[in-house]
Amino acid sequence: MKNTLYRLTAVLFFFTATILSAREVPPLSGPVNDYAAILSVAEKDTLESFLLALDRQTGVQIAVLTIPSLEGESLESFSLKTVEQWKLGQQGEDNGALLLVSLGDRAVRIETGYGLEGTLTDAKSGLIIRNVIAPRFREGKYGAGILEAVRNMAGIATDNREIISESVKNPQKEKSGGNLAGLLFFIVFYLIMRAGFHRRGGLFTGLLLGSMLGGRRSGSGFSSGGFGGFSGGGFSGGGGGFGGGGASGGW
Repeated sequence: MKNTLYRLTAVLFFFTATILSAREVPPLSGPVNDYAAILSVAEKDTLESFLLALDRQTGVQIAVLTIPSLEGESLESFSLKTVEQWKLGQQGEDNGALLLVSLGDRAVRIETGYGLEGTLTDAKSGLIIRNVIAPRFREGKYGAGILEAVRNMAGIATDNREIISESVKNPQKEKSGGNLAGLLFFIVFYLIMRAGFHRRGGLFTGLLLGSMLGGRRSGSGFSSGGFGGFSGGGFSGGGGGFGGGGASGGW
């Protein structure tokens, strides 16, 4: 009897400690949440402009989250917990995705909503991590890796091969020009934004992204409470249908 009571107490203590030690999900402050402080101001601005325009033009919501450490929690459980709380994507469409980077654990995960699992598949998510993110991160180029990864995620999710890296489209026939094209894509985008166009509102950004994405739009445009507007001082999504689709990796 004493042994049984001891075992039950030990199990209860273990689960209580696990719950208390679980990492809390940080608040969703926008499409780019750089809690690990690995992005420059220019990189963050470029990412946010691109992801906001992506949401406006297509309804697809991609969020970036970087954290210093998982604090002992598994990458997959924390990622799923995050997307369930943030509710990325449009309600009824579940077309959200998360790019999660844990710097101290050297771990990366792409989490995809139910609505994107047919396009941004587990296999393609894995290719982005192995062929785009990992090589850049090994060189300490975190911003470049995230920028190119997001561009590829957007291209795949919206079926626009023009902005997908060659190493992702044809992993066995990687061309050196693919990386340069991706870098030039974001340099041009950022310079245009810096020139003052985004002060006139989202029109030019939307038109620019619309041309890059082949003019594809979702039927409803903005999602309720999505990246297109503030909700209670922060951003929030209206979707949230995630079932563990995506891929994990490291560098």
